[in-house]
Amino acid sequence: MQRLLFFSLSLCLLSAGSSSVPEAEARASCVAPEPSFAATYSGYAVAADDERASQAGAQMLAAGGTAADAAAATMLALGAVNPASSGLGGGGFALYYRASDHSLTFLDFRERAPAAATSDMYAHAAPGGEGPLNTASQLGGLAVGVPGEPAGVAELVRRFGRLPLARVAAPAAALADGFEVSPHLANALGGFEAQLRRDPGMRRWFARGGAAGSTLRRPELARTLRAFGRGGASAIYEGRVGRSIVRRVRASGGIMTLADLADYRVAVREPLSAEHFGFTWVTAPPPSAGGYTMLESLAVLEGIPERWRGAPEGVAGAAWLHALAESWKGPFLDRQRYFGDPDHVTLRLAALMNPARAVARAATFHPTLALPARWYEEALPDAPPAAPSEDHGTSHLCVVDAEGNVAAVTTTVNLIFGARISAAGIVLNDEMDDFASAVGAANAFGLPGGAANLPAPGKRPVSTMSPTIVFQNGQPVLCVGAAGGSRIVTATEQVALNTLLRHMPLDEAMAAPRVHDQGLPNVLYSETFAPLPRATLDALRARGHRLETRHHIAAVQAIQIQHTETGVMLVAASDPRKGGRPAGADRSSDASSSGASETRDCEAPERESRSDTTGP
Repeated sequence: MQRLLFFSLSLCLLSAGSSSVPEAEARASCVAPEPSFAATYSGYAVAADDERASQAGAQMLAAGGTAADAAAATMLALGAVNPASSGLGGGGFALYYRASDHSLTFLDFRERAPAAATSDMYAHAAPGGEGPLNTASQLGGLAVGVPGEPAGVAELVRRFGRLPLARVAAPAAALADGFEVSPHLANALGGFEAQLRRDPGMRRWFARGGAAGSTLRRPELARTLRAFGRGGASAIYEGRVGRSIVRRVRASGGIMTLADLADYRVAVREPLSAEHFGFTWVTAPPPSAGGYTMLESLAVLEGIPERWRGAPEGVAGAAWLHALAESWKGPFLDRQRYFGDPDHVTLRLAALMNPARAVARAATFHPTLALPARWYEEALPDAPPAAPSEDHGTSHLCVVDAEGNVAAVTTTVNLIFGARISAAGIVLNDEMDDFASAVGAANAFGLPGGAANLPAPGKRPVSTMSPTIVFQNGQPVLCVGAAGGSRIVTATEQVALNTLLRHMPLDEAMAAPRVHDQGLPNVLYSETFAPLPRATLDALRARGHRLETRHHIAAVQAIQIQHTETGVMLVAASDPRKGGRPAGADRSSDASSSGASETRDCEAPERESRSDTTGP
């Protein structure tokens, strides 16, 4: 575990955080052992991008709840302590495996466009305000989609949970009463302070400075969470909270109505699955394009001769990274041309996943040349016109409980702090930016949109969220997913392949350098957080890749499920790029072997590096 020590030390150096204990938790007279971003448990595990959220989920499991109860509690807690990324004002996807009957269920609680939405609603819309990420689809009331997380949390607990919703919501409400600001949140607050101060609710966050280590109190959110625990989703979509949401959205230039909130429903969909490299990959279906992108990339990689894509084990070299980058270009083009809400557009998924297309893309691959994305197009007959384009805040969590149930959940308010407006303590999303504002127009992540993804009443925008569970011989072996916009799927796939195909320990697979290429713009990104060796960068450049760096490529959460002769071992890892830590327990104890899942208030200090400003 030498890498664990190295990365823990690295995070200490990168952190600007304080190790002080929040006032609300000062009564806890305990000193937790220094945790790391990966840990092994024999009972149950939760991996989230904030340690306190992982603990909230572990408390549900210690109380006899299921992975669904734990996932719901973790989601709500994430919304309390990291409002830049997720919360009741957002939406997401949940993939749930129930061990008792080996069933797989995919819940789509993605945000929806209001009933008054039109395909050209952003054509002449003025910016939502001043400052960064300020288009009408990114800032202000017109950017807000009908939130789905309240319905999603309630539905997950109703279908698969064992605990009362009030019990599930209690840890998040307690955190909202007062919690220590993490360096990650402090960075986000500082980067968007001017815009956040314009909102009456979020303006109060800066009363005590919003600095790392300070205490942030969100009493309005605590009240809303307790109401949600008592009344379920209707407590958010109706009554005081619903009226507050609609009033705030419309006062900020939006078009949402109480009827939009009341009409929201969770969609139950069939997850996508495919066999690749000896594993069964089960992942997100449309309106996510992320699951498709991953499965098509795996099919292309499998079709490339091994001598060209590099050795299957060990540290990834230039040949492997080149093959990965090329395998993503075609699927990202498919996203731009074909993908939309399957309830509103005809999506020829069977034709898109025809093995012949992956074979043709693998045959196009050149081992020493980076090819233009259009060479991997493989257009379908009667395809809609390609979207013309110049090259030019989310959370994920995984839970495995003692019964073997697995939950992979990705939830988001889209960009950092969503639309940067709030109501009843809830940060409201700017998910409308995931629609195409016009054919060919790029969103905040540089992805051009096609006609299939234009706004329409009740429509859900295309996503890249990719909650995934991987199986071998019928048993789950990996729960994985990520946060980070268009980079979600590429980061998720790399951690999964590092673990399953390259046989790296999960902590090393998580900490390893990552790359990202989405075809348009024509750029291969690498990280400064985990930089590639100079020789590897030179070899990629020699193949014709246009290289750029960013701080990190998405934040991954994962739990590896190891089936041994003595039982199941769970290796849980929370990406050091976002500073989270897992929690869990061994079979012989109700407390975590690392101290993280004990039910008493005993928390270790956050450590986090600089966050990106184009998505949490």
